[in-house]
Amino acid sequence: MTKLRILVADDEPLARARLISLLPKDVSLEIVGEYASGTEAIAGIRRDKPDIVFLDMQMPGCDGLQVVAGLEAHERPAVVFVTAYDKFAVDAFGVRAVDYVLKPFDRERLETALERAAEFVNARKAGDLGARIEG
Repeated sequence: MTKLRILVADDEPLARARLISLLPKDVSLEIVGEYASGTEAIAGIRRDKPDIVFLDMQMPGCDGLQVVAGLEAHERPAVVFVTAYDKFAVDAFGVRAVDYVLKPFDRERLETALERAAEFVNARKAGDLGARIEG
């Protein structure tokens, strides 16, 4: 089984730590990076090539939407926005986010988002053209 590579970007260290602590302790998951700004997240995504990114909406450098817009279509992982702001949901799905999780969230909600993202990643790897993220 191939590990799902996960990157977490949130400007709040406690929020990053909480999200990571709520992810299932599973050998099929690997945290490949944690970043505190949008610009760091873009660089990390390009370098670490995660399958899934849990991305805060409002961060220094650039916001979550700008992170996604700053990536070429072939560079884009499955994106799950994790934010305290519901007002960005329509825009998030406009950039083809897989899910949108509102803070505060619980383990069950995060696992649902992870399952959706994993299904997306697996469909994309299987060549399902409907699962491609396009710019």
